[in-house]
Amino acid sequence: MSFHANVRKLTEGHGKGTHLKMPLENLVCYIKPGCSDHKPYPKGVCTKCRPRMVTLMRQRFRHVDNVSFENEQLVNRFLDFWRRAGHQRIGYLLGRYEPFLEVPLGIKAVVAAIYEPPQTSTNDSVRFEGDAIEQKVDELCAALDLKRVGWIFTDLWSADPAKGTVHCTRHEDSFLLTAQECITAGHLQNRHPNFTKYCSEGYYGSKFVTIVASGDKTEQIHFNGYQVSNQCAALVHAEVLLPTNYPELATLRNEPLRETQYITDVQFTEKDEYGNQVLRDGRPMPVEYLLVDVPAGMPKEPRFTFHAVTGGKHTEFPIENRMSLGEMQTISTLATYAKRFSNNQFLEFASDFHVLLYLLTNDTVQFTIEALKPLCEAVKARDRGAAMDWARTNESWQTLEHLFESQAAVTASSSSASMVGGGDVWSCGHCTFENPEPRADCNMCGLPRAA
Repeated sequence: MSFHANVRKLTEGHGKGTHLKMPLENLVCYIKPGCSDHKPYPKGVCTKCRPRMVTLMRQRFRHVDNVSFENEQLVNRFLDFWRRAGHQRIGYLLGRYEPFLEVPLGIKAVVAAIYEPPQTSTNDSVRFEGDAIEQKVDELCAALDLKRVGWIFTDLWSADPAKGTVHCTRHEDSFLLTAQECITAGHLQNRHPNFTKYCSEGYYGSKFVTIVASGDKTEQIHFNGYQVSNQCAALVHAEVLLPTNYPELATLRNEPLRETQYITDVQFTEKDEYGNQVLRDGRPMPVEYLLVDVPAGMPKEPRFTFHAVTGGKHTEFPIENRMSLGEMQTISTLATYAKRFSNNQFLEFASDFHVLLYLLTNDTVQFTIEALKPLCEAVKARDRGAAMDWARTNESWQTLEHLFESQAAVTASSSSASMVGGGDVWSCGHCTFENPEPRADCNMCGLPRAA
């Protein structure tokens, strides 16, 4: 059932007119600090501060009942990295929560954009790296009335490149999420709590979802959605859950990370060879007890929060952190992208999350989030007049347009020089890099060549 349907079940219909105002309680799997009855753990412990034994139960409700990608182009641009590089990829899902009418009191996460953070990937692994612009991404999302609603990663293995088929590696007889992926999902869910008035702490669980792009039984790319249970998130928060050499099994830490860490006991029930329900120790434990399914797909009628660029392959503005593919976000690429739009199409040009993020984070022409908020308001309202007014009055944008004009002039002069045999090494006037070939912009900093 949905989260709010579960809350209604807990707060109503108790037979004697009782009404529980705070029916939800967060699971705690670590020693509660500040107990006055004894010395701090490990010198003392009592039943009030020691966590209870955890018996794993399949969660009977979910915080999000559906994940909907607005359109096909959105996911194809994300999958394009794997198609071209053969390496796996991670992205954050940016969107909003809306009512999901197909489930009583349901909620769906609508994905409008995918932000790809810094990462290191191979054909069989991918790892998060430190993100220096994480705060600016969240600021831009807030200005666009978006938030991080989940994360997505690929686990794709090509079966027949000619047919575009992929191997089916995740199914009910192997695994759906690995233990390591469950731990990562739990960590991310803990970073994005679900705020509610039905818990005394002000939050309970999380609406942050996990999407896996992998092959299905027809060998086509399919998107599967999950969350990990509140029990799993609590074990991750206490830092006691570990992966094993088997993807479908997790285990508990044997030795504490530090002297003050307490490792609680975990059990789960399963049927023995005689059909009896028996308790098993959580070393190891099946990760299926930790999962909640969340259906994912696309609407019959596509939606577009941002403008969809058409006209052939690689006509969009480059996505961030794709240097390994040779895709660079520079003033030069922004100028090239801007040429696709006429003077009265500035709204379409600005209606791209990656363009707005580049304006906010580039090192050449500074834009503050306060300066971009009016443009974000115009994008949200699809107000063409307001967007063009912003372009006419914003000084930083005027500076960028002058750089675009310089870019065009240098491009023309470079083309003429190459036709008559010119093309000596030239030094960039901005970063002093020695460029070995004639080009309109610097190969190092991307700024236009001085005329």
